[in-house]
Amino acid sequence: MLERRSPLHQGMALHMSDASTAGLRVLAVLHSASGAAAEQAVLWPLCAQLQRLGQKVLVLDGSQAESFHTPGLAQMLAQHAWQAQAGLRTSVGDAQSVASLPARVGLKQLKASADEMGLDMLTALQAYVRSYTTVIIYASSETLTPLLQGQGLQPLLVVPPDSEHLLESYRQLKHLAVFAGVECTIAALEAPLTADGPQKYDWSRKQSSSQTAKQNAQTRLQRLNALLQCSQRHLGDAPVLMRLRWRQASDLHQLTLHMLKTACILPMHAQPTAAAAPESLVWSH
Repeated sequence: MLERRSPLHQGMALHMSDASTAGLRVLAVLHSASGAAAEQAVLWPLCAQLQRLGQKVLVLDGSQAESFHTPGLAQMLAQHAWQAQAGLRTSVGDAQSVASLPARVGLKQLKASADEMGLDMLTALQAYVRSYTTVIIYASSETLTPLLQGQGLQPLLVVPPDSEHLLESYRQLKHLAVFAGVECTIAALEAPLTADGPQKYDWSRKQSSSQTAKQNAQTRLQRLNALLQCSQRHLGDAPVLMRLRWRQASDLHQLTLHMLKTACILPMHAQPTAAAAPESLVWSH
């Protein structure tokens, strides 16, 4: 786990209280198959922080496909909005869990639903998830592109500890900059510290393993800086880079506060009345 419990950052609570009645808060986290483990090591602690602030969080998981046995967003879009809202209501016993819904197919179908309703895609989505205050869309850059166009939202790109993912990270940055016109926030996840104990020897480099770890960290920092410079030169702006050290709650607090500031907030509208409550589609994490 990335998270270690500590008192909440005061600015986070103030920011939440200011926007708690403003409407639906939408955040986005980029998904790639090769970086999924690192992404989820950040995603779920981030959700937990938001839950601790009193938010009802729903994750639309674009990495998971809907099916007959695991229904999700696609099945929800096939219902009337009021039916979907009733199905999404969580029980009191689920209050401490983060609700998660498979959404790979549904996110691609959302445009058709939005066109039928005469709304943009996020506003159309809002009609189906009114029982939640914060929705996090976890999906690929290609899936997020039509959702983010024209929205004041900075998606989060998690960079795993190893340097091999930096080319894929730049590809995602470029895709969103060119096709959606949005900038990203980069969360650079650092590897866990080496446990205390006898020093190990790196025979391949003929030096201690701690020295190798320091060299790897320096190389990664240089490559991250190169990524920022390349983005500045070719995409017109450098993304915000945030450091995420293992089990450092202060880093997670700062990231959460930044995500709150860069989220898209959709104003509340009148809700239709539900006549009946279908079976809930939501999975808890």
